[in-house]
Amino acid sequence: MNNNNKIKDCEYSGFKFIKELTEVADQNKTLEEVLHFVNINFDFVFGAAAIMFLSIKNDKEIKLISSRGIAHEYAVKIQSDTDENYAEHLIGMFNNNKSFYANLNDGSSESNYIKTIDFEHKNIKELYAYQFASEYDKNNVSTIAVVYSVQGFKNSADCTDVDKKHTFDIIFSILSYIIKIKKFDEEILECSKFDNISGLYNFKYFHQRLFEETLKANSEHGIMSITLMSINKLNEFNSISGHKAGDTVIGFIGSLIQKHIRTYDVAARYGNKIIICFPNLNKTDAKKIISAIFLEAQDYFIKQNNSIISMNAGIAQYPDDGGTERITIDLAESRRFEARRNSKWNII
Repeated sequence: MNNNNKIKDCEYSGFKFIKELTEVADQNKTLEEVLHFVNINFDFVFGAAAIMFLSIKNDKEIKLISSRGIAHEYAVKIQSDTDENYAEHLIGMFNNNKSFYANLNDGSSESNYIKTIDFEHKNIKELYAYQFASEYDKNNVSTIAVVYSVQGFKNSADCTDVDKKHTFDIIFSILSYIIKIKKFDEEILECSKFDNISGLYNFKYFHQRLFEETLKANSEHGIMSITLMSINKLNEFNSISGHKAGDTVIGFIGSLIQKHIRTYDVAARYGNKIIICFPNLNKTDAKKIISAIFLEAQDYFIKQNNSIISMNAGIAQYPDDGGTERITIDLAESRRFEARRNSKWNII
């Protein structure tokens, strides 16, 4: 920029940065991809030696969300070395303000405070930090960004420290809004995966995950078991006890399933049926899990004096029982029918 232009260098660079940032945010990028863009471009545009996005829980527990210019050893150190009160020092530099800027050559109290914090680089010249809005944070977690330069932020020759802080404040306030929207979108997407009565996945998301697990099994020459189970006489129970009581039954069974299956198993509910995909598990071991679920469910319904509800299940193994996931599901369903014809709580 020439001296006749009223827009200062840092302001012009900030404007270009914001323009590119909003374009990236509009491209349906994930939050991780947006933060990666900020990491790369802050170095490119302003000459940052390091930039970190950190989450801090209860002013003590640090988790590094994203970073650039930070060695792995240092990242491990700041997340585990709680004896030095690193998190408290980082939070303390804000002094109840939204952002913080320090020029370490001016001898101010802010610059002296920064010198007490053990950053990876020891020759920091300028540092900026921003504390993001907390309304989207949960469990007493705050999120901050820390960026610093060892040679001074570039493209800022005609800018005062106040100018630079103001420019960075605008950039990160816009980023804060983008993060908030991205997190909201991710929460909506996450909620859309679930059946709100059982707490299990919905059938649409199950098929997406089943497709992924099938591809994985094929590429790794692995196996998976599919279980189809039914909550028998649920409509009859609803007619007698009401739909609220029926929803309670579904919710209990859903929680029971989540208790017994593995974290990477995929369970979904549709109507009075529940389908479970057990990646890398044979049908014998899958049956042991279903038996444990049924045993606990029977005990619960006996104690509830509920003699109406019962369950049955059919299990098939991919690819041994069927060359496609569709054939495997159909076989599990036919086995469920057979199990129900035989007796209550039967598994085939």
